[in-house]
Amino acid sequence: MGRDPKHDYRGRCIYHITISKAPACPVFSKISGTPANPLVSRTHIGEIIERQILNFPSLHPSLQILQYVIMPDHIHFAIFVRDYLPRVLGRYIGMMKVKTGQVIRISYPEIKDIFIPDFHDRYLLPSHDLQTIIRYIQDNPKRLLERRQNPLFFQCLNNLEINGSQWQAYGNLQLLKNPFKGSVVIHRADSEAVLYAKHRRWRHLYENGGVLVSPFISQAEKKVRKECEEAGGKIILISNQPFGIREKPAAHDFDQCSRGSLLILSPLTPLPPGRETFLFLNSIAESIAIPNRQR
Repeated sequence: MGRDPKHDYRGRCIYHITISKAPACPVFSKISGTPANPLVSRTHIGEIIERQILNFPSLHPSLQILQYVIMPDHIHFAIFVRDYLPRVLGRYIGMMKVKTGQVIRISYPEIKDIFIPDFHDRYLLPSHDLQTIIRYIQDNPKRLLERRQNPLFFQCLNNLEINGSQWQAYGNLQLLKNPFKGSVVIHRADSEAVLYAKHRRWRHLYENGGVLVSPFISQAEKKVRKECEEAGGKIILISNQPFGIREKPAAHDFDQCSRGSLLILSPLTPLPPGRETFLFLNSIAESIAIPNRQR
């Protein structure tokens, strides 16, 4: 759940909502076809859910659905609160969930729960791109089919131990076993000669099947990552934020995962931005890059 106590959930805003299926409830849809041409076939339950999603404006005229997708075990939708609501948005989502359950149980009285309790939300800040969220929702079936085609490139591990700390891992876990790894750390004090030597070493590494390991914090480090990806190289990316419920990598990172070129490591709890965190992440990168010390 992404509820922010500092945010006014009645005010004008756009939200990305995710609601997951209860474990015992039948699937909402079936996904077939290819990543280039995915086909979503909604079940009867999925059709009922779809009608209730589209029924949000009847709950309050300020609620507008911008995009939605009904996956086998969860739903995503972007909803626009156009004017100030008399109740917080969560109340209307709760009303939608209750009504959905009531309608479904008319045909399937044996089904007790349709959704898990609660939901996950993200609200769009002015710096966010709405079309990025729209494409993310639209591309859910495509991403599912890509994960089915390349399951080893989308592995998920929640209890990876590195230097005594626990990490989540998502992507190609085989990258951890690559014997040729190098950490990418650029210091402000690095001279031109030192930078030249580092770049030469990193380029030789990724052009010959090795793996670059880093949080890629600074712009100079991000540039190294970009050059590596453009050359078809492999990366272990260390994040300071955990994966949320149903969260998958953003479009760019997902594409890298689909090529088997990326593994993302995330902490179990958020790490605050700042120098201490940056130093810690760099130390984790250096530990992973040393053979036989990555776990």
